[in-house]
Amino acid sequence: MTASPYVRANAAPDASRWRTFDGPVVLAVARTFTSTVRILESLATFRGDTRVLIVFACDDTSAFNAGTRELLSGLNACVVPWEHRLNIDPALVVTATENTDLSEFSCPVVVLPHGVGFQKYVPDHRTDEVRLSGVPRAEFQHFRHVHLVLSHPAQREQLRRAGVPMAEWAEVVGDLTRDRIVGSVRLREEYRAHLQVGEDQRLVVVSSTWGRTGLIGRRPRLPHALVGALPSDGYRVATILHPNVWFAHSPWQVEHMLADAQDAGLLLIPPESGWGASLVAADCVIGDHGSVTLYGAMMDRPVLLAAMGEDSVPGTAAAELARRASRLETEGLRSQVERAIETHRPGQYAEAADLAFAYPGRGGHRLADLLYGLLGLRAYDRGAADRLLPGPTPTRSHRAPTSFEVHGSSTATDEVRIERFPAAPQEFPEPAPGTFRHRSAYENEHRNQLVTSASVVCRSSRHGADSGVRDQNWTQHALSRYHGAFAVASPVHEGSVVALRDGRSYLVRGVPDGTLPLAAAVVYTLVRAHGEPAGMCKVHVTGQQPWECRIDPVHTPSGAGT
Repeated sequence: MTASPYVRANAAPDASRWRTFDGPVVLAVARTFTSTVRILESLATFRGDTRVLIVFACDDTSAFNAGTRELLSGLNACVVPWEHRLNIDPALVVTATENTDLSEFSCPVVVLPHGVGFQKYVPDHRTDEVRLSGVPRAEFQHFRHVHLVLSHPAQREQLRRAGVPMAEWAEVVGDLTRDRIVGSVRLREEYRAHLQVGEDQRLVVVSSTWGRTGLIGRRPRLPHALVGALPSDGYRVATILHPNVWFAHSPWQVEHMLADAQDAGLLLIPPESGWGASLVAADCVIGDHGSVTLYGAMMDRPVLLAAMGEDSVPGTAAAELARRASRLETEGLRSQVERAIETHRPGQYAEAADLAFAYPGRGGHRLADLLYGLLGLRAYDRGAADRLLPGPTPTRSHRAPTSFEVHGSSTATDEVRIERFPAAPQEFPEPAPGTFRHRSAYENEHRNQLVTSASVVCRSSRHGADSGVRDQNWTQHALSRYHGAFAVASPVHEGSVVALRDGRSYLVRGVPDGTLPLAAAVVYTLVRAHGEPAGMCKVHVTGQQPWECRIDPVHTPSGAGT
């Protein structure tokens, strides 16, 4: 990467000649994508203050350094070469990585947490051993000018038991991230709208830490299984992966592995932002021993644990959560999710959250007091960093499902029950007794096999209703093209036309948003259950309020069913 264009005015010997602003320099040391995101969040403490200059330097020694420089470059921040980090004469160093070399800094150094406490053992990049994540290297643990930031006094006691000298002067400030998440609850409906979660839908958030003991390492097909097991009209599923997953394997690899699930509607939250807002929007969190799961428990969301690795540290808040939360078994995913939501007791995980987060609502203020105090300044705005979370935006690979496994049942000619499951993951439940199942696919479904094996083929979702002759003849051509289809469906101005292979056609009116697979599912179910649909019908679809539609036979041109 080319050097930052801002280096001369910040690190050159004649830097002072080119500056407009003057004041103490804060050097922000970035090493991994995860830690850089946390630094940026905390540096908002100085937002609006013209007295403080902020310069970045990247330590590229981590296996997870991919994406870090690009993140800073996208912000147009000043990034000085690592070898020139001392040339800026920093008054304060701020980092959220415990692994960087602190030996040459004589000014105060603040080491921020990039998760919640010290809850995981991780590989030491310099040895074959493991170490406690978040704790600075042993050779720096006696440096009195290095201030380790804690979110709870229990973490000080944990460090004391581990024999870490800096436990005595570590700073307990609370958790700014926790406060931002809680403060953003009033935007829950807006965040759900960002994720296209319907008013009557439930959002299940799947969270995984990195490594083979995390959820995605232990159960890599779980996102696929969940979008296949939960009715698509009643549920949305979002996945939050630790940035180290993204930047060890590459974003392309991550999206490539989850492509089938994304075709089925999985919302993949990008690593740079959106995970906190997704927790605000969530109805249930499925996670592991990572920090995001603990934030979900702090939000009092129902929690199911799909993994709890041996690298989890006993006696921590994560271990306490593991003691209280239910495990997600392999079979019966839907029933476990429903039970977790319906039987959740408010305050169920309060003991775990109380072990992780001290000074609730005051984390930003206390962090400002610490940082400004080390600079010898009075805080400009103690609440500057305590801002609402940005709305969650899934990766661009997210796609609405275009093929479904449909389960329909009807005990009376005027009532139907429908559940739809995305077909792309090819993981969906067996239908209940008395249920008629079929596959329904839009014509523009990318997988040929899902269309050619479909019992119902719907006109491409890019086509709206049209009264032209060409559109009137589409059903005829479709039945000829898709030889295995029992029926085809096409939009018209009045509603939807569902044409059967035996020559019968029906006009269906009143289907919400004119959804062709639902219109076809009603007709298919009634024909299979009773032989002939007609008149008014009440429809129950999981995740929707019941609605009524009208089904009328329409004249079919001679030969249309052949």
